[in-house]
Amino acid sequence: MSGRSDLRMYVEHLFEGRTLDAETIELKEEIYGNLTARFDDYVAQGMSEEEAYRRTCEAVSSVEDVLDEKDEAVVEPTTAMPAAAAEPEPAPTFEAPPAPAAEPAPAASRRWSTAAIVAVVAVVLVVAGIAGCTVFNLLDTGKAADDYQSQTSQVVDRIDQGDDATAEKDDVASQTTTDDTSGSAPQDGTGNRYGAPAQSGTGLVAEVRDQSVDELAAYAGTSASDTGRVEELFRSLPVSEYLTGVETTAAGAVAVTYEYQDRDRVARDDDHVDLALVYNAVVAMCAVDDLQTLTLYEVEPDDGRLERDTQVFERSMLENLLGTTLDGGKLTADSWEGLRSQVMTEYIYDEAWDRADRD
Repeated sequence: MSGRSDLRMYVEHLFEGRTLDAETIELKEEIYGNLTARFDDYVAQGMSEEEAYRRTCEAVSSVEDVLDEKDEAVVEPTTAMPAAAAEPEPAPTFEAPPAPAAEPAPAASRRWSTAAIVAVVAVVLVVAGIAGCTVFNLLDTGKAADDYQSQTSQVVDRIDQGDDATAEKDDVASQTTTDDTSGSAPQDGTGNRYGAPAQSGTGLVAEVRDQSVDELAAYAGTSASDTGRVEELFRSLPVSEYLTGVETTAAGAVAVTYEYQDRDRVARDDDHVDLALVYNAVVAMCAVDDLQTLTLYEVEPDDGRLERDTQVFERSMLENLLGTTLDGGKLTADSWEGLRSQVMTEYIYDEAWDRADRD
C-alpha cells in the first residue's frame, strides 16, 4: 500500500539521470513539498492513502510537467477572425440610367464596402497583437527564470515561518519548562541555547544558518585525541545545551552523548534535530583532521527507562554523499556557505541520518 512516506522515493525517481546541482536540488524539494501538501489535502477530503498517493503522482508524472505548467501561465492571444472577416459582403450595385447611344458613359469606379474595411482593420490589429505578445514573451523569459528562483526561496522561508507561527502558543506555555537532565536549557520548543521565543529567529535552523564560520575556523586542526578541545567545539554547536559527554574511544574515533527529557520538544519539527546533528558531524569532520568516526548517542526516558539511539557518521560516508573532501580548508568564507547550504538541503541531511542510524 502506497502512502505519504513513498512520495520521497517517487520524487527521487523523477530526477533519475539528472545532474544534482543547486538549482535542480531546489526544484526537487519544491516538487516534494507541493506533492506532500497535495497528498495531505486528499487525505483530509476523505480519500484513502493509496488513492491519495495515486492522485498525487498523477499530478506530476515528470519534471517537464512542472516546467510546462510555468510556460502555460503565459496567456496566448486569440487569433480568431471576426465573423465579418470570414467572407466580405459584396459591394452593392446600382443600375445607371440608359446612356445616350451616340456617347456611352465611362464605367463607374469600384469602391470598397464598409464590411471589407472593417475586416482588413481587424486582421491588422490581430497580427499586431500576436507580434507584440511574441516580443513581450521573449523579453520576459529572463525575468521569469529569476522570479522562479526567488519564489523557491520564499516557499522555504514561508515553511519555516509557518512552523514558528503555528507553535507560538505552545512556546508561551512551555517557556517555564526546564530540561531536568542538563539543568540549564529550557524545553521551550525552540531548540536553541538562548531560551528565546520562536519569533526571535533563534531556533535550530536559524542557529545552523547563522553560525559564524570564523567561530568554527578557530577549531581547525584539532586532534581527535584532544578530548577537551573537541568538547569545546561541540559546546559551540547547536543542541549543545543537551550535551552530557564527549570522549575519545579509539584512534580517530569520538563519541558524543546528548540527553533529552523529550526529543520532540527540542524543536517543533523533529527533522530539525536531525539536521542540526548532521551539521555538527560535518563541522567536526572539517575541524578535526584525524577524525574518522563520530558516534552520536541520544538518550531520553521511555516508559520508565532510558532509551539510547545511536548514529555513526563515517568520514568516507559524508564525503561521498557531499561529493567533497571535509577538512579545515572548508572552514573559510569562500567555501563554507556552499557546503552549509548543501547540508541544510533535506535530501542531504535526511540521507546522511538514515545511513548513520544503527538502531
